[in-house]
Amino acid sequence: MHVTSLAVGLLALSGALGTELRRDGYQFRPPEGFHMVRWEQYADSRVGAVALEPDAPRMLSAALTDGEGPDAATMLVSVVGRGFSASPSDRDDFASAVMQHYQRELGLQLTPERVERLGGTTPRVEFLGTLREAGQVRTVLVAGLASEGEHAVVTVSAPAVRWQALAPQVRASLETFRHEPSNVAGPVPRRVLGALAGALAGALAVSYTAWRRRRLRHAAGQAP
Repeated sequence: MHVTSLAVGLLALSGALGTELRRDGYQFRPPEGFHMVRWEQYADSRVGAVALEPDAPRMLSAALTDGEGPDAATMLVSVVGRGFSASPSDRDDFASAVMQHYQRELGLQLTPERVERLGGTTPRVEFLGTLREAGQVRTVLVAGLASEGEHAVVTVSAPAVRWQALAPQVRASLETFRHEPSNVAGPVPRRVLGALAGALAGALAVSYTAWRRRRLRHAAGQAP
């Protein structure tokens, strides 16, 4: 944990990470050189929005690139309206969801290389694979980041020949990912409701007892 944080700090100081980006309840620092692209071409898209549940609300939230043309790398951030724990048991389910997303929704054949769960401040499951697109082999990293209520999925795609040099920056960028707490209060836990109900019942009982004693004293004072 400390080694990872130190590595992220060194990369940030060396200029390997860019300016912090805040959108849709999350924040992170993309790799240096990545910038937001024109949003019109991605409007209403769900590309990269990998979900364990097919009916989960999901949308593409941000699209970044580090250049133009086929040699450019891209980074997509999607938001899925379900919680994701990134637990060891989620690893295989996430890998299966990634494969289905690419095959069924994008029409692309993704060849898996590895799937692993990583800890840290924001645990995540990473799927690494390759695909051939327009005669070019590209490396694809899909990361599901843990969060309650809703979670983010980050997809990075780059020419395979560039991946080795780009990978440290991508991993450092993912280590900076944070979900911002919601300002909206969630449902009150049942144990809290039970405690409140008990306190209220106790207060009512005390008030009733005091009222009854006053009534009895008042009645006794009026007796002949």
